Amino acid sequence: MILLVRIGRLDDLDDIMEMLNLCKLDMKKRKLNIWNDDYPNQRIILDDLKSNGAVVYENEEGKVVAFLVMYPKHPDAQEEIFKDHDNYCLIQRVMVHPLYRRHGYAQQILDYVEKQGFTSIRLLTRNTNTYSVNLYTKLGYQVVKTQRKDKEIMQTCEKLLKVEK
Repeated sequence: MILLVRIGRLDDLDDIMEMLNLCKLDMKKRKLNIWNDDYPNQRIILDDLKSNGAVVYENEEGKVVAFLVMYPKHPDAQEEIFKDHDNYCLIQRVMVHPLYRRHGYAQQILDYVEKQGFTSIRLLTRNTNTYSVNLYTKLGYQVVKTQRKDKEIMQTCEKLLKVEK
């Protein structure tokens, strides 16, 4: 079985959009108010792919089954809570095709980002998204800030990877 984590390409768009739409349906079933009909959308995913920051997990059939986008040193409105280093990467839009969950694909694409030489990885999640919260906790992400958003708790998380000298 050959599985591949790699930078996403424009020809991955159809697989990613299929996965995104299935993830949105799953979120609605679980009553998660995270993504909606307008966000994320095809234009955003296309921009992610053009940025060369999209990371995908391709299975043995060549189908993309997991996705995220990484933004090195992305400006953040919460920057005041991260004064100790600046070699970080913000990740967003982490998704795994609902039929391929619980196989370690999200962990594999997060591991890929961790191997890119950053001091830390940052992300946002909602406390109601228990799949994500459990995964990030298991992988060593720490909640560094919480705030209310849309009647839910938004968690800013960070995983320190190495100390800058």
